[in-house]
Amino acid sequence: MGKLVRALIGIPAAVVLVSVGSTTVASAATGTPSSAPNEDAIGVWCVSTTGAKACFGEYGDKVWVKDTKANGDSAAGTIYNTDSGSDWYRECFNTRGADGGWVMCNFDVPEGREGLLWAANKPFVGSQASTKIWTTII
Repeated sequence: MGKLVRALIGIPAAVVLVSVGSTTVASAATGTPSSAPNEDAIGVWCVSTTGAKACFGEYGDKVWVKDTKANGDSAAGTIYNTDSGSDWYRECFNTRGADGGWVMCNFDVPEGREGLLWAANKPFVGSQASTKIWTTII
């Protein structure tokens, strides 16, 4: 099966919403080099999968991504809503490789929303995992 076909089949449902829903707000960016997030802080969630780790900080709407496997593939951290209050989707790419450390993307998302944070190695077709997030500090 060709790479394009695998990519189209493996796209998460949120991406489908981006192309179908007219009210969805989407954004993607290549992250800038950053220090590691404070994973012990209140309002910071992290998730890992083979080859990628992603964290979301609700204060500042930041997504951090680390490539954790030297395999030539990039890594991505994706956040999107799971409630019906709004439709939004943000994706941060780390193209620096396993030796490149953390990158960070600074997004703006609606407050008070439930969502998912995804970590993906070889975005759209590789290993991926998710965890529940909230976009407001409690």
